Amino acid sequence: MILLFFPVLLSFCGPSGPAELSYNDGRYIDALKLFETALSESGTDEGAILYNMGNCAYRLGRHAEAVLFYKRALLRMPRDPQAVFNLRMAEQQLGIDASAVTIPFGTAVTRLADRFTGGELLVLVNFLQGIGLLGLLLTRGCFTRIIMLLLLLLGLSGAARLVQAKCFPGPPEGVVIAEEIALRIEPHADLAVTHELKAGETVHINEMSDRWARITHSQGSGWTERAGIGVVD
Repeated sequence: MILLFFPVLLSFCGPSGPAELSYNDGRYIDALKLFETALSESGTDEGAILYNMGNCAYRLGRHAEAVLFYKRALLRMPRDPQAVFNLRMAEQQLGIDASAVTIPFGTAVTRLADRFTGGELLVLVNFLQGIGLLGLLLTRGCFTRIIMLLLLLLGLSGAARLVQAKCFPGPPEGVVIAEEIALRIEPHADLAVTHELKAGETVHINEMSDRWARITHSQGSGWTERAGIGVVD
């Protein structure tokens, strides 16, 4: 069944143009270059372009790059079902099972909030807080007041996430785009390797220089060649 929908899920997204013609003709390298040029132009739909770049990379067998492009697209259109599905397909091609990763409750709540854009989350937060406060003032039943309190707490949690994203965004996410990268305790190529990460794995980038990046991964942290990491921005 997945094979039946494969051409649809990797189809072009956005207005027609030279990039679409190249993509439909199977000239994916040319299409990728055209999309990259379009990305730098003002007034473009960045989410759609990055999604298309992910499709080009996938067609070329560059699945780690596809993961990076799909993740970047999802920052602009966080609930797009095709981008989510294609991301999972690219990860599976790399042997990455995102569903098998245990996610802490706090991280799960944060990821749920991140499925909304900033504007959408602001509207939702105001709605939940308003309903919660109004319900606490007007209702008398114990069960109803508990529900209203939960709604208020959800609204406050969403507001906290908005403040955190604005003032304390934390280290950006990155994707391993090289076939394999080595982690070292210091940014020196002659030091011993402490960990090795494979293409498509997700990391957090704590610091970057022209050549090196200090990253954190579930297996550990360290320095690696910057060229092997793509920033999700």
